[in-house]
Parts: sequence; C-alpha cells; structure tokens
Amino acid sequence: MFDYILGLPMHALVIHAVVVLVPLSVLGAIAYVVRPAWRRVLRWPTAAGAVVSGVTAFVAAESGEALQRRVLAVRAGTTDSQLLGEHVEWGDRAKLACFVFMVVTLVALWLLRPPGEEPPRRGRALDAVVGVVVVVTALGALVAVVLAGHAGSAVVWHGLA
Repeated sequence: MFDYILGLPMHALVIHAVVVLVPLSVLGAIAYVVRPAWRRVLRWPTAAGAVVSGVTAFVAAESGEALQRRVLAVRAGTTDSQLLGEHVEWGDRAKLACFVFMVVTLVALWLLRPPGEEPPRRGRALDAVVGVVVVVTALGALVAVVLAGHAGSAVVWHGLA
C-alpha cells in the first residue's frame, strides 16, 4: 500500500511534503500561540497544517519501511546498513513527534481562541502553559524531521561525494 505511486517510490515523493509542510506548520502554530491578534486568520491554516504534517509524516515513515525492505532485497551490498538504520530510527522519531505536534496543536486551537471568542474566564497561566507546550512540541517535530532528512540524505549520497 505504501510502496509506489505511478512507478515511483512513494517515500521519495512524500518526504518532500514533510520537509516543506512541517516547518510551515511549525511556524503557523508558533505564530498562533504567540500572537493572539493573528489567531482568527491562522486558526484554519494552522489546523490544516498540523493534520497534514501528522498524516504525511506517518505516510513517509510507512513508505520508508516499504522502501527499506525493497532496498535491502535488491541493493543490500551497496547500502550502508548503519546509516540506513539511523535514518529509520530518526524517521520513527519524526513520525511520533509529528503526531504529538498535531494533537497538541489541535488541542491548543480549541483552548486558545481568537480575541472575542474566548470561553468564560481561564487563567493566563493556562494559556502560557499551552503556548509553551505547543512551541516545545513544534520545535521537537521540526528537529526530528530535519535529523531524519539529514540521515536519509546521508544514506542516499553515501559514497557518491
């Protein structure tokens, strides 16, 4: 299921969505919690970005496992298995980090409303805690994606430079 799209490895196509959309979603989520005045404009794009980030990270990890099986069956002798293992580990971490980022961001969008749409009195401390949790999970997802991508490019380009 997560193997090919139109004859091309799905992983090679989906990772580009992850590499582009996760950083954009991270920026949107951080802007949402830091700038309350922007919340009305950022609410739906941030929600969509968080969901797309979580889904594409999942698809990238699953398609990566399908590609790994194929590579080990066809090119085991020319693939550095240590580098590949490191990439797989970071890919799994990125999948989990993006899922946590998605869930935390969606909860934050529900809790932190745009000005004028706020539910009855909540403390500013709760808003601050929610904001900090969003920023931490967003940065965690970003770091995990960058490190997974770096490890993946090391596998692909190993021995070619």
